Amino acid sequence: MKAAVTALVLAALSASAAALEPLVNLDANQARHIGVQTRLPQPTDSVPLVRAPARVSLPPHNEYVVSAAQGGLITKVEVALGVKVGNGQILALIESPALVGLQRGFLDAVNAHDLARAKLSRDKALLQEGIISTMRWQETRSDYERTATALSEAEQVLRIAGIDDADIRNLRQSHRIGSRYAVRSPTDGVVLERLAVAGQRLDPMTPLFRIGKLDELWLEIDMAQERLPEIRMNDRVELEGTDARARITHIGQSITPGTQSTLVRAVLEKSGQQPLKPGQHVTVVLMHASTDKLFRIPLAAVVNQEGRDYVFVRTTGGFEPRRVAIASRESHQVVIHEGLAETDEIAVQGVAALKAAWVGIGSEE
Repeated sequence: MKAAVTALVLAALSASAAALEPLVNLDANQARHIGVQTRLPQPTDSVPLVRAPARVSLPPHNEYVVSAAQGGLITKVEVALGVKVGNGQILALIESPALVGLQRGFLDAVNAHDLARAKLSRDKALLQEGIISTMRWQETRSDYERTATALSEAEQVLRIAGIDDADIRNLRQSHRIGSRYAVRSPTDGVVLERLAVAGQRLDPMTPLFRIGKLDELWLEIDMAQERLPEIRMNDRVELEGTDARARITHIGQSITPGTQSTLVRAVLEKSGQQPLKPGQHVTVVLMHASTDKLFRIPLAAVVNQEGRDYVFVRTTGGFEPRRVAIASRESHQVVIHEGLAETDEIAVQGVAALKAAWVGIGSEE
């Protein structure tokens, strides 16, 4: 039934060939019957330049390697590969005999410092009463400062060994020595690599985990050297098939011998609906910035007649075939740089029926 109605509408349009203007006379009811839908063109400030392969990567300052501060035995691994972790979260537990000696040295430093502080307080009172000489007081103060420096050094050694400030305070109060320490995440992020295995024996500084902070991602683009003159800093980069966006921040100055390509780096500004992951391979479209009045419209809205490109713009009496100039063609969209204005309402569906009516009118003029 709908096909019959459509045929009648097209026949009626063709019968209006007396009109001299290149206009498809069509009222709202006829447009609805042949499935015509319209929309405004989408303004844009850039033209697609070239497609290229790219990799998602982490900036060097957002990648952390977590190592064993002391040698020992991994007794437990708390996290799996790919999980999110928080700053300070425990990643693994390690038994380390060497840690016992470090804690004992710290407690010795605490005792020496407490004794020196008590002696300093006593000699200060004796100096004020004139019982001891100034030189004796200076020697006592020098001993106190030396023990304070030794205590600070012992605290730093424990921190380097993987003991956090809370555990150091507990050790100072309880004097309870243990051989286990926790390996903690240095930041919020994701476990990109897990090298630690329960039961593994470790040497000091053995790498255990690689943590990535994903609040900033880069795109490393392999660009053919012949296209480099067309690329500019701050040009936009789009990921094909997504709404993710990036901005070019670096254009390499050397050529890779094997591929004859140059590294172009872009910083991701919008990640899109599908989160990107470090190491992921994607296809990108480099967009060249332009000051021209550009519009992005669906490819289906464009028709070709005698080698020229047209779109159908809604007018008071129907639809006007408007010749346009295409700056760039994409898989599903085109960029128009001449022939359209922001207020032009163009047909994006039912275009074939409009063209059939238009060609019929033109043949009878």
